[in-house]
Amino acid sequence: MTDTVRFARAARDARMALHRIRPLPAPAVESWPPALPAARRSGLQSWLTDPGSLTRRLRQGSTRFELRLLRQGAGRALRDEYPLLGLPHGRKVWRRDVLLIADGVPRVLGHSVCVLGSLRGPWRLLRHLGVKPVGDAVFTRPQTGRTALRVARLQRRGALRRLAQAASGRQAASLWARRSAFVFGGQALWVSEVFFPPTA
Repeated sequence: MTDTVRFARAARDARMALHRIRPLPAPAVESWPPALPAARRSGLQSWLTDPGSLTRRLRQGSTRFELRLLRQGAGRALRDEYPLLGLPHGRKVWRRDVLLIADGVPRVLGHSVCVLGSLRGPWRLLRHLGVKPVGDAVFTRPQTGRTALRVARLQRRGALRRLAQAASGRQAASLWARRSAFVFGGQALWVSEVFFPPTA
């Protein structure tokens, strides 16, 4: 790694540390249980309950980090996300699915959704993310709030589990995920992250 690359990464990390995310309560319609005590049964508690940037943590703990963009644009939310967004089932939303890969190994599936109209307002920067992580955007914006982390063990036939396994090509007896909303300008961006178990 060159000094220029190291300096660029350090500068980026410093920018990401500038703003503290305001904690917000989870909405009443959130069906996933609170992060604790649920995460204690997962073997991934430190990942599931870490309030910081997941992307930043993966970058710091690996020599090679890659974000693979699977889809981005108008699409359908998952069934249990519509109440969170305050939308009727089947309405199109902005959706983004990515695979986070550290040292050649798929580690996390990231799934984000928000109301399409918010891309013309508070979340317009999402239209220009490209292969940049969502975390690089939300953790550098002042006045951003974040709802309490919720954690769930994904159901074997659940849509989010199927999406994660298809994207990674990895099968697992148990998959855990966390989700929360980043709120800016009164609009919520819901982010779910599915964690793949460590490889042997």
